[in-house]
Amino acid sequence: MGLPAGLEDLLRTAKGITQNSKEVREGFVFFAVKGTRRDGHEFVEEAVRNGAFAVVVERRVKVDRVKVIKVQDTRKVLGEAANLFFGRPSNRVKVIGITGTNGKTTVTYILEAILKEAGFRPGVIGTISYRLGEKVLGKGRTTPDPVLWHSTIKEMADLGATHVVAEVSSHALDQKRVWGTRFEVVAFTNLTQDHLDYHGDMESYFRAKLKLFTEYSYRVAVVNADNPYGRRIASTVEALTYGREGDLRIENFKTGFWGSEITLSYGGKSYTLTTRLAGEFQAYNVACGVACAISMGVEWDAISEGLRKVRVPGRFEVVSSGRGFSVVIDYAHTPDAMDNVLRTIRKLTKGRVITVFGAGGDRDRSKRPMMGEVAERWSDLVILTSDNPRSEDPERIIEDILAGIKMRRKVFVQPDRRMAIKVALDLAKEGDVVAVLGKGHEEYQEVQGVKYPFSDVKVVREVLSGGGDVL
Repeated sequence: MGLPAGLEDLLRTAKGITQNSKEVREGFVFFAVKGTRRDGHEFVEEAVRNGAFAVVVERRVKVDRVKVIKVQDTRKVLGEAANLFFGRPSNRVKVIGITGTNGKTTVTYILEAILKEAGFRPGVIGTISYRLGEKVLGKGRTTPDPVLWHSTIKEMADLGATHVVAEVSSHALDQKRVWGTRFEVVAFTNLTQDHLDYHGDMESYFRAKLKLFTEYSYRVAVVNADNPYGRRIASTVEALTYGREGDLRIENFKTGFWGSEITLSYGGKSYTLTTRLAGEFQAYNVACGVACAISMGVEWDAISEGLRKVRVPGRFEVVSSGRGFSVVIDYAHTPDAMDNVLRTIRKLTKGRVITVFGAGGDRDRSKRPMMGEVAERWSDLVILTSDNPRSEDPERIIEDILAGIKMRRKVFVQPDRRMAIKVALDLAKEGDVVAVLGKGHEEYQEVQGVKYPFSDVKVVREVLSGGGDVL
């Protein structure tokens, strides 16, 4: 999709572009985007007052003294415009886009480590941060808006990045936040229930993910052949597949709190690799990362060494208590992710599994009882608490989770997350494992629109009086 007549010339003289009227300054072009809560067309006048010399809209607006360009889809045009305004940055670096419900963050870290080992300079755009090496360029949503997306890729390219490995969320694809991007590789991890508050049903959720493979320019698609939605993608486009069945085949996988060993076969040869990443579910994350690396011609020595060094904050992060039990901190906040983490812990644990978790407010309510059912299935004790309640009443969220739990005698309810973690650690005995799930790397807790400082890792260490070190 090209830019409408006249807009390309305007962009050459523009001082900036934005879809946020409050960010508009003298000489900006404002794009009126209809969002899920507010319509940008309502803010055109404010944008003009703030200095916009041109506005891009989907319907007629009453403004004077500025250039008005009417288009069919301002989201798409904004993506194309941002790409052009920042010098088509995805043509300067190789962009790898990872989509799926679970595993996106871990796969980006795996690829970052492998590409570094291969002698490249990879940047990462994702849930934890936007960074190039040790330089953090920003934090925010998993996949940023089009202006920040293209400007971040440009900044990374200017700083010498050779690759940008990025998480691409379903929201981002539905809202065309990455429109205009040329990808080197696009990869699919899996699809399980999440975000139905936004998408409505699983088919709509899948079709949002599918857009990355059917509406964008890329050289290679990498797809999980063991996931039913992955098989649907692989039947639609030509793809390099991975899994127990696939072009890159998982032959064997061993895991423990120490890490994992995986044997992969590809092109008639087998390769055994080790990593500090723990958990049965990591087999697929590793295979996805390796498949992406293979598709870019990375040598196996670099793949092996990168895997050996990779570490992901807040993803099956193990803390030793110094008292004979361990603590696992993980970002798992969907039924499937919780099932993957707790099933692994159950198999590795000699004693009891004590699980601390909640559910995010203002998000898919239908998954809450499913999360409760998963926690009950794999845990000896469950301590229900707050996650990020946002605008909801934490106790109402807990009631939704309880609807999926039959054996209430297994359950303690403590809405204060700090206190809930303390209760779990106080109850833990030698041989037990305490699983603290839902927030992982996050360093805040969002309550009624305010983000308060809160880190599960830090709270665990504080309660343990500094006696626990990350393994």
